[in-house]
Amino acid sequence: MNDIKVCLVSDTVYDLNGVSRFIQDYCKEAIKHKKDFYVISSTSKRHYEEIENIFNIKPIFKIKMPFYNSLDLVIPNFSKIKNKIKELNPDLLHISTPGTVGLCALISAKLLNIPVAGIYHTDFPSYMYKNTKSKFIKKITLMYLKLFYKSFTALFSRSCEYIDIIEKQLAFKRDDLYLLKAGINIENFDKSYKNENIWEKYDIKENDFKVLYVGRLSVEKNVDLLIEHWKKLKLENAKLILVGDLEFELERKEELKNIVFLGRKQKRELSQIYASSDCFIFPSTTDTLGQVVLEALASSLPVIVTNSGGPSSFVKKEFGYVIDINSFDEVKNSLEKLSKKDDAYFKKSSNAYEYMRDKSISHSFLDFWEKNRLFCRNSISHP
Repeated sequence: MNDIKVCLVSDTVYDLNGVSRFIQDYCKEAIKHKKDFYVISSTSKRHYEEIENIFNIKPIFKIKMPFYNSLDLVIPNFSKIKNKIKELNPDLLHISTPGTVGLCALISAKLLNIPVAGIYHTDFPSYMYKNTKSKFIKKITLMYLKLFYKSFTALFSRSCEYIDIIEKQLAFKRDDLYLLKAGINIENFDKSYKNENIWEKYDIKENDFKVLYVGRLSVEKNVDLLIEHWKKLKLENAKLILVGDLEFELERKEELKNIVFLGRKQKRELSQIYASSDCFIFPSTTDTLGQVVLEALASSLPVIVTNSGGPSSFVKKEFGYVIDINSFDEVKNSLEKLSKKDDAYFKKSSNAYEYMRDKSISHSFLDFWEKNRLFCRNSISHP
């Protein structure tokens, strides 16, 4: 068959998170490779750059997302979303998130007789349990997701670990589960962005050992636990550098020694912060991939990740540590080893950089595109 047309619908496109950056990068790759790939979202937020194949439909109403203050929960304009999908007339509709916008897309696809596939970006059952500690809410979330994904032709997982989880939790057929090849924009995240002068304005010394975290500073990301561990650590000349929005109450934040809150960062400044740090720590256990971990590796940083969640499926001892984030001793030991900045550290740094050489966003997008062509050729037909 000739090439295909794919429309992706997502509740998050212009937010400062890994899913949004991933979708934006895919849109740019589609333009570069001249593919008919379009994105529909519904948000009142604006982006710092215009991307021609992203269509944003203004929502009717919005409130802050519970447990995720930087994200909006919207009531989208169903009619306009349906009409835009109809106008684009895709061979396949990809739904990237199971929120209100994704639900509008799913209903539209049924009405328009368009087959549906999806990407499982977030472990929502674990996310909800982490925030509420309620097994009942986790159960309700699972029931909703099973119903939501029931009619999907295929579902992509961001990591090998989550293929097993999706099959078990959502009762999704394994034959219809696919691995989405990991990839980031390795031109935007690279060791060449290293610039020690960037730390001057944050009162961070050049010889400080800089431990970086990038992402939402939230409970379900275990940032509260990371801060508690750090307060007990006796790591000499070290700074914990946190990039992102703080989304939980933190008493006497200004009294926290050797912890630096940088807030939101993006574009070149974010690239420089990555490349100018010494290592990266990612305490989350609910991420299906952990795009920021890939960005850190591409910036030549050794990484520390948890033994639960997507990053544990690709982080190797050659360039990082996989630990139990609940164990203070494991956190302490891994940081102490890296802080020595010895030959073993520099070998891990070099290995991190080399590992990412074939993990470009182009490789990921073209792999995604080819798999979607196979869906369309083998099993999809609609007027």
